[in-house]
Amino acid sequence: MDWDKVKEDTYYKCRKLESDARHDADPDKWEEYADIKSIKGSYVLGIYGYMNAASLSEVKKEIDKAISYYKKSFKIAIKAKYKELIVILGYKTAQLYEKEKKWAACINVYEEVAQFCDTQGEHFLSADAYEHAAEMIVLSGKDAANYTKPIDLWKRNITHWEEEDHIHDAVWSREHIELYKKLFGIKK
Repeated sequence: MDWDKVKEDTYYKCRKLESDARHDADPDKWEEYADIKSIKGSYVLGIYGYMNAASLSEVKKEIDKAISYYKKSFKIAIKAKYKELIVILGYKTAQLYEKEKKWAACINVYEEVAQFCDTQGEHFLSADAYEHAAEMIVLSGKDAANYTKPIDLWKRNITHWEEEDHIHDAVWSREHIELYKKLFGIKK
C-alpha cells in the first residue's frame, strides 16, 4: 500500500502503523497505534493494539513490557466500562504479576477488577476476583484468614439470586461461603 498518499490523515496513519506492526511484529509500533486510537476514543482498537504489543513482548520474554501493555489495555477497558474485557485483561495482567512474584501488584489488579464488577452489580465476578486476590495473599506467604471481601460479595450474590427467584444459585453461593471459610481458615 502506498500510505504516503494519505499520510496526513490520523486514521490512515494508524492503519499504516497497524500494517507495519503486523508485518514487523513490533510491539513499539503496536503501542504507538494503541496510544493514538485510545486518545481518539477508539477504545476497543486501542486495547487491540496494546494486547498485540503485550503478546509480542511475552513471546520475547520481556515480561515487564508485557505487563505494562496489558495494564494499559486494562485501564482503557475500565475507562470504556467493557466488563468482559476488564475481567480478561485484569486476570491476564495479574497472571503475569503472579509469574513475576509481584504479589502486591497482583492483588491490587484482582481487587480493581472486583471493585469495578461490584459497581456494575456483577457480584459473582466481583467475588471471584476477590477470591483470586485471597489466593495471592496466601501465595505471598501471608495469612488470608481476615480477608472477608469475597464473603461480602457472595452474600450480595445470594440476595441477587433470591430476588430473581433462582434459589439453587442462592443455595450454591451460601454453600460456597462455607467452603471459602474452610479453605482460608476463617472462623467467623
